[in-house]
Amino acid sequence: MIKTKKLYQQVADDFRDLIANGDFQPGEKIPSIRSIAKQRKISIATVQRSLEELELRGLIEAKPKSGFYVKMQANPRSAVEATLLPMVPKSVEIHEFASHIFHQCDSPDIVNLGTTYPSLKYFPEKYIQQFASKVIRHNINDVVEVHFSPGQMKLRQVLSKRLNQMGCRVTADDLIITNGCLEGLSLCLRAVAKPGDTIAIESPGFVGLFQLIESLGYKAIEIPCHPVEGMSLEALELALEQWPIKAVALVPTFSNPLGTNMPEKNRMRLVELLADKEVPLIEDDLLGDLSFDGSRTRPCKAFDKKGLVLYCSSASKTVASGLRIGWLAPGAYYKEVSYFKTFTNISAPNITQLTIAEFFKSGKYDRYLRQFTGALAKRMYQFQQAIEKYFPQGTRMSQPQGGCILWVALPKNFSGLAVFEAAIKSGIAIVPGQLSSATSKFDHCIRLNCACDPEIDIDSVIQKLAAIIESTQLQSN
Repeated sequence: MIKTKKLYQQVADDFRDLIANGDFQPGEKIPSIRSIAKQRKISIATVQRSLEELELRGLIEAKPKSGFYVKMQANPRSAVEATLLPMVPKSVEIHEFASHIFHQCDSPDIVNLGTTYPSLKYFPEKYIQQFASKVIRHNINDVVEVHFSPGQMKLRQVLSKRLNQMGCRVTADDLIITNGCLEGLSLCLRAVAKPGDTIAIESPGFVGLFQLIESLGYKAIEIPCHPVEGMSLEALELALEQWPIKAVALVPTFSNPLGTNMPEKNRMRLVELLADKEVPLIEDDLLGDLSFDGSRTRPCKAFDKKGLVLYCSSASKTVASGLRIGWLAPGAYYKEVSYFKTFTNISAPNITQLTIAEFFKSGKYDRYLRQFTGALAKRMYQFQQAIEKYFPQGTRMSQPQGGCILWVALPKNFSGLAVFEAAIKSGIAIVPGQLSSATSKFDHCIRLNCACDPEIDIDSVIQKLAAIIESTQLQSN
């Protein structure tokens, strides 16, 4: 005797088929419980049970105060393989090359898949205008005055509250406001090292860190990364035993360019390892808010007991790139960082500090963020699907669960630089893998920004880029 499926199972199967057929894409919100119940003329309890069933099957996930979303499905065949690297301190000479690449990416007639700033069409322009106007109306004296200070107290209070919710034990007086995250990283590097010192960073790594290390006269030692968990702690420990490493700088949450998210157990172990050796950790948490599933991994700073974690973040990737507001919690290095900040540019602009403070305080930031990350998740999936469809056989790519950066490893007989040069002539900008290392280990890789203009037809652009990639191989042959 064949058992009839229960009603909640039938509803769950219907949604399973809709997801499989692409009617609902990864990152897209499922209709509300009430709307499903009304449309299907079934009880709310039945709908709830069917959504619970879909969660158990791993097809959807709940986001706090937002609803249910189609879950991103990792494709293990596409994951980037771990890369072994010789771990030797090395001088960096990348700035001139990087400036040349980024200057071309910024041309107005280019489809920019290179630089990692999200398109302004994602940003909450209405809220920025609303709160900037409020600040000018009610806080004009604060806007026009300048102070030798660590930043507006209103903003530091809001940020300290948010950081404490993440597990970081900081007060408003522990924070310094900066002109973006990159300035924060620069201040921290200057506070912990001097020319000739060695800084350990991820490999492949953030090009901005390579540029800072070069500009300050430091050396970089590249620590290999696991494609999911980030920096290899075993490799780092070996490097610490072999070389006089002055500091470690990394992006543990949705790293640039791999998009890895270091597990909390690894973060705790990393902080303990460095604390035992009295080595400071500079943490770049710029993309920490951009998790696709609404979760928030605790920063390394949350496990800091000695003040050796110098935490940096910014609103550049979440609210507006042009506002240039960042913040840092430098722990035991507060005095040194404060000194360098004051005599670099005195302080960050008051109007942008106060605008960000009002936005965060209003509660509207978190609601906006859920919409933004949902759109990013959907966009990331579109990129991955198109790459699977059009790129050369043997191509592999990262599987980030947040952020906006996709790392693509082409077969070894391709050159990321050759692809960049051919693509830019055809109106498409990408970043070659050569910018993510001081070695030639990633010459066959490219980095893509999935938060480009949302009106761009990604399938068409990736198909065109795939043809360009194939043409570079034909030319090299």
